[in-house]
Formats: sequence, structure tokens, C-alpha cells
Amino acid sequence: MSFSPPNTFVDGTVCTSAALEGNYQALRVYLHGGIVSGDVQASQWIDTRHIQPPSFEPYSAVQHGISGHQGGTNSGLVRLTFCTKYLSGQGRSTSQAFHLIPGTAITIDARRACTAVYHYWWEVEGGPDESTGGGQETDTARQVWIAPYFQKVSTAYTAYRGHAQEVANIQGTSRMWNNPVTRGAAAPYTVAGAYQSRDGVLVHSAINGRSTFGLAAHSQIDRAAVVNWGVAIETFYL
Repeated sequence: MSFSPPNTFVDGTVCTSAALEGNYQALRVYLHGGIVSGDVQASQWIDTRHIQPPSFEPYSAVQHGISGHQGGTNSGLVRLTFCTKYLSGQGRSTSQAFHLIPGTAITIDARRACTAVYHYWWEVEGGPDESTGGGQETDTARQVWIAPYFQKVSTAYTAYRGHAQEVANIQGTSRMWNNPVTRGAAAPYTVAGAYQSRDGVLVHSAINGRSTFGLAAHSQIDRAAVVNWGVAIETFYL
């Protein structure tokens, strides 16, 4: 049967605030977990007017509806963010440290278990860094790696270093725009040089509650400019 209020009123019954509030509270409980299959009409009765519209978070441009989340953001036109070896091991090859790339994180609140898909792309120019000493990699071998992370920046290495993509250090003229080495269509400058344009996807199939996705960097170069970037998130409750 349908909902029955615990307090009913007939002629002569005093209508108290406590009795009314008791009915309201009982209705809240019924609507949030108390409905059973026998209370629902067998034929289709749900229309678009019965579905709650999505909420929108303007900073990250992500909306949250009944089927999941969707949205994302980007850096805008050439708004430089930097990766640096001074936050990720001073250029030593033995370091496993990553640091976050500001602005690339998206935090969502999942109401139940769902699958999340985090999309990202970035453009980075590495160096030049020709500094010496301190146990660093040689300047010709230095690179910066960018990888996604989930919840903690450290997972960029511990869980997702297989997603990391690298950019080489500009060294002399060998990796400049006027690169004298002919590489051809098989290895254009944006793949073989010191200016890289990359993208990727991280799929997480079992998230629930508050979750954060973002991009992090491990750099052996003193300054690597993240020229542009974009991130987006999708989640699916189904």
C-alpha cells in the first residue's frame, strides 16, 4: 500500500506542530528507502518532470545528474604552469617524487559505486637546463614525465607510472624548433623534440564517495613549461 501518515486529524482533533512534524519525518523516511515494489504502479509512470535536474559546479564546470558526472576545464590560451626538478628530486635519476600540476584536479562526490573516466591532454616545452653537479642526470638525458593520479599525488608513481608520458630537455640546438636533424613524418617535432603534445585517459571502475583525479609531474629539468592543458571527467552509475 502507499504511504500512511502516523498521525491523522478529524474534526475536533488538536493539530499540533509535533504531530505535523511527525508526519513530515515519516514521509521523508518513506521516500528515501521505504518504498517497496508493491507501492509503485506497474505501468510506466515516471516522466521527465519526476527526474531531478543536475547540479552544476561552476569552477570545475562539472555537472552531477542521476546517471553520473560530466564536464571539465582547461588552462585557456597559453597560461603557463611549470614543472620543476626542485619539487621532484633535484634531477636525480633515483627519485620517484611527483608534484601536482596546479588547476588540473577535479574532485567529485559519487553517491554510490560508479565507473569514472578521466580525460586529459597537455603541451609541454622542456628546458633548456644545462646545469651541472648535484648527482643530476646529464643534460642530454633529462626529461619530464606527466602522469595522472587518483586521490593522492604519490599514486602518479605507485599506481599510474605506466600512464606517464615524457618530454625531453632542450639541449643546445639538437631539439630546438630549427632542429637540423631530419626526422620526417614518423617522428615529428611534437613527438621527438622538446615540445610535446600528448593526451590520455584514466579509467577507474570502482569509486564511491569523494574522489579526486589530477595530473602530476616528475621533472629532471629545472623549468618545463606546461603551455596548455585540458581535463574532463565522466562517471556512470549504471
